[in-house]
Amino acid sequence: MNREVDVSELIEGQKLGLYQISILVLLGAIMFFDGYDMQVLGYAAPALLKAWHLEKAAFGLAFGAGMTGFMLGSTMLGQLGDSLGRKKMILGGALLFGACTAASGLTTTLNALFLLRFLAGIGMGGTVPNCIALSAEFAPAKTRATKLSTMYVGYTLGSALSGFIAAKYIPLFGWPIVFYIGGIAPLLLVPVLGFGLPESVRFLALKQRDPARLAKILARVRSDLRFEPGIRFVTSDQKQPGLPVRHLFTERRTSTTLLLWLGNIGALMAIHFFTSWLPTVMASGSVPLTHAIIATALFQLGGMAGCLLVGRFLDRYGVMAISASLVVAVLCIASIGWSASSEVILIPLVFLAGFFLIGGQVGQLALPGMIYPTFIRATGAGWAYGMGRFGSILGPVIGGVLIGLGLSLPALFLFAASPALCSAVTSYLLKFRTRVEEAGVAQPEWLTAAQEQS
Repeated sequence: MNREVDVSELIEGQKLGLYQISILVLLGAIMFFDGYDMQVLGYAAPALLKAWHLEKAAFGLAFGAGMTGFMLGSTMLGQLGDSLGRKKMILGGALLFGACTAASGLTTTLNALFLLRFLAGIGMGGTVPNCIALSAEFAPAKTRATKLSTMYVGYTLGSALSGFIAAKYIPLFGWPIVFYIGGIAPLLLVPVLGFGLPESVRFLALKQRDPARLAKILARVRSDLRFEPGIRFVTSDQKQPGLPVRHLFTERRTSTTLLLWLGNIGALMAIHFFTSWLPTVMASGSVPLTHAIIATALFQLGGMAGCLLVGRFLDRYGVMAISASLVVAVLCIASIGWSASSEVILIPLVFLAGFFLIGGQVGQLALPGMIYPTFIRATGAGWAYGMGRFGSILGPVIGGVLIGLGLSLPALFLFAASPALCSAVTSYLLKFRTRVEEAGVAQPEWLTAAQEQS
């Protein structure tokens, strides 16, 4: 009689090795180019406007096209990842956004650029939730948030470095160069991902697909074990029929799903409000423009450090680590309005705001990969991330309206802090929601693990 082995137990019992590190590095690499390509149009825009003799207002649709594509990709390709596999959607998304970004450097019309940015956005949006799902499914519950946050550092680093690359190479080679870099590099990475990136073992066991491939992957994950012929790999994760997105609102998941969406919307609204307007607002006061730009860069660097620390605390203390991080971010952002005249105070405050705000937001992104079961994990991550993009759009727009009203700096930054406060509240409510004992509903494994360590 064939013996059954639960792959979830094998993943929980693994030790960190070179194979696990290679998965994290590969996922971080594609996330780097995803983050780079998401920001590249903003840095190329001034040179493009000058080369094409366009008004700034006419260029807004190009930004909107990319964001709309991103939202569609997060939801559609995230859902496909739960049906067809995480690796296929990561490779497909990378091919799509790489090819369309590279082709953007060849465009000569605004309409062509709109279309290419929309298609690239679909690829970028689809890559992120499947990277989240794949990373989560190779990580033990006790270190899942740390690994997810470490992977997401790649995205943050790509977003930050795209500005430095644009500043150095656009004056030398013209605006197309940043699109060529952002497109060709991920295309070159695709064969490496195809060779080195495995499919999720939880996904393969759940779907009962390709047992020989599954056994080969597990032999690398658990090199300390030997699997005899005839072993059948299974998973205790549930599987339900129908569209995956429907199950985000079944089995008492509705309130959890809505809280995840609201938390992402609030955090991303605060981040994009802050990053879009900080240099302009600071330069209009007593801070030199160059110093204001440096301060904004420090915000991103602080966020990179925050990703790692908040992820570790999320593993140890559960969702309250996110709520606490966002509360500190609220205090830092609100204080900036009163300290704008003192650069000695301003610079550390901006760094700390990035540390706790971006760290908390990345923690929000990690939650779907920790809460949802395997059969809807990519769908849950994709929809939470896609809904959060409404915050990315609303943040700069609302900031522009408030600046137009002539608000004082203290009042303006109080408004900038308010979405982060809303996100902190949703995190707290999410903790309360997952601790409510309801008949037949078990707590998520990540929360149980955190409670056991506390």
